[in-house]
Amino acid sequence: MQNIGIVVDNEFNHDVRVVNECRILAENGLNVFILCFNYGKYNNQETIFGCEVSRIPISRKIRNILFAFNNSIELYNLFWKYHIKRFIKKFNIDVLHVHDLYMSKPAFYATKKPAIHFNLDLHENYPAAVKGYKWMYKLPFRYFINASKWEKLEQKYLNYTEKIIVLSETFRDNLINKYSFLNQEKFVVYPNVPDLDELTGYKIDNSILSKNNGLILFYFGVISERRGIYTVINSLKDLKSKIPNLKLLLIGPADKAEQNTFNETINDPEIKDMIIYYPWKDISLLPSYIKISDICLSPIIKNDQHESGVANKIFQYMLFEKPLIVSNCKPQEKIINEENCGLVFKSNNSNDLSEKILQLYDDEDLRKKMGVNGRNAVEKKYNTQIAGKNLVNLYTKI
Repeated sequence: MQNIGIVVDNEFNHDVRVVNECRILAENGLNVFILCFNYGKYNNQETIFGCEVSRIPISRKIRNILFAFNNSIELYNLFWKYHIKRFIKKFNIDVLHVHDLYMSKPAFYATKKPAIHFNLDLHENYPAAVKGYKWMYKLPFRYFINASKWEKLEQKYLNYTEKIIVLSETFRDNLINKYSFLNQEKFVVYPNVPDLDELTGYKIDNSILSKNNGLILFYFGVISERRGIYTVINSLKDLKSKIPNLKLLLIGPADKAEQNTFNETINDPEIKDMIIYYPWKDISLLPSYIKISDICLSPIIKNDQHESGVANKIFQYMLFEKPLIVSNCKPQEKIINEENCGLVFKSNNSNDLSEKILQLYDDEDLRKKMGVNGRNAVEKKYNTQIAGKNLVNLYTKI
């Protein structure tokens, strides 16, 4: 039986993608060992759903400093190389599954002696993503972090790994077109699909929010300009006189670099009473908030990063039978059109978004039909039990 070593540079417990992958592998008879951080909230050693978790104690501040300056001073790479080598030896790891592009280098050097298999899991198009992180352009980070450098590093780091796990076929095809040394055989596609048993196991609270016979638009996740939140807020001003009691429900932390801008925006007297905002809610409450809503949103700005895959929220909205309105990023547009579970608007175009909201507002039957279509699609294919077979096959064939 294979010993699979999962390496992720966070505390693991709240990384939904990684948690689901580990659970899938463990439930299919593989021995799973996890190496991650401990910022002080957890035990350094524990067992979670049959997986042995080893945590490296470190302060979040020190981790962030080491990570921020890694392109100039490679202490972060050396740190991880040391801990990965110890991890491999301690648990007799047969194959390493490492998360995120920047972890490829320490993993590669840690697996050279003894030589073991090494696969890389890409959560995002990292070179594109770092260009959108506003904190990287602030002092002192902009003097040490060269975001454009990741374009060159990507090719080098993708060469290190045996297999590459990606979020979507779109992302896979983009990488194949970009680099001649890549082909389909090198990739495994595993989307950010939900665990049906977990999400459907939460009790629905139909009184969690008062509807007042109005229409509720819902978005949850990180709140920032790049996520298209201001496009939605701009559409509220246009729709205020057209849809009685229209509300926008937002759940999620605002990007720290945009906190002041966000606070000013949602407190605009023109739309303040139309917005319900919670910085955080437990995942167990998510199904209740989706069920009380009428239309669910994924308005992310179209760019190379957002073309890499589909967010968890898309499948979670679909599971609870809600119609979606999404921006025209290829992966999410593809699913919405194929499954007929929502409408697509032009990215960053609040007028087009308003038209799509009005279309669904005026047609309750269409909303119900799209909601049912979405749930059927998630139950039949967009879930961990079905999509997880690609991961299980990857490791049982080694």
